[in-house]
Amino acid sequence: MRRKAAARAMVRATTAFGAAIGLGSCATNAAQDTWQPKGPNAKMIDDLQQPIFAVAGIIGIIVFVSVSYAIWRFKDRGQPIPEQTHGKPALEITLTVIPALILAVVGVFTFRVIFDLAKTDDTQLIINVTGQQWWWEYDYPAQNEWGITQPIITSGQLVMPVGTKVLLRETSRDVIHSYWIPALNGKRDAVPGRIHTLRLEADAPGIYAGQCTEFCGLSHANMRMEAVALSKEDFATWVANQQAAYQSPADGTLAKEGESVFLNQCVRCHQV
Repeated sequence: MRRKAAARAMVRATTAFGAAIGLGSCATNAAQDTWQPKGPNAKMIDDLQQPIFAVAGIIGIIVFVSVSYAIWRFKDRGQPIPEQTHGKPALEITLTVIPALILAVVGVFTFRVIFDLAKTDDTQLIINVTGQQWWWEYDYPAQNEWGITQPIITSGQLVMPVGTKVLLRETSRDVIHSYWIPALNGKRDAVPGRIHTLRLEADAPGIYAGQCTEFCGLSHANMRMEAVALSKEDFATWVANQQAAYQSPADGTLAKEGESVFLNQCVRCHQV
């Protein structure tokens, strides 16, 4: 009777645990969902992680069930201790070789993806990214093929054209940060005194959210980033607007009042 009650309790607990994990992963509007790639670089990572997660999940279930059964079946019930033996070398070797082969196969495919993501010879647009507590600075060096005749320096949002192989050259002005927009690629650390590269490419126009993934101080949670992917025509318009000469708002307008407030107060913290 007790065995049946224990078995039922284990089934209920296992079912509840599985349901909690399953339902918790069903969100369809997660801005930083690693399972919804929006570009070829993120797609490479997704194509790698899906079969690995599937195989790892199956192996995990087998191990969990086997261990649970062994604990239940062979627990101490006061019976005499059986004769102790060294073990079975053939079984031990098998249980060592099989995981090693699985890891070797995973390693081969993983290294292939790593090397593919590290390629830079097909770069079409370069953007310098500087992390600092607690925001991101974007520097577009002169690139005549994009109409960028003089450097553009901005912050807050990374603006890029769709269908374009963008190369980020990352560094940091203070501590180590980490740039991660999961819909477009994996993460890459921004380290003071070093330049690290990261490829981005978006399939469609949109806003793709990201988050600094290296604890960088008290406001680390606020160090987010957004990649704004525009059509090539809209990107050309954005470039032209960024390079246009500044025109002060007309006196007496709300825009002029806003400029005055910004220059006298906000600019103390909010400036590039």
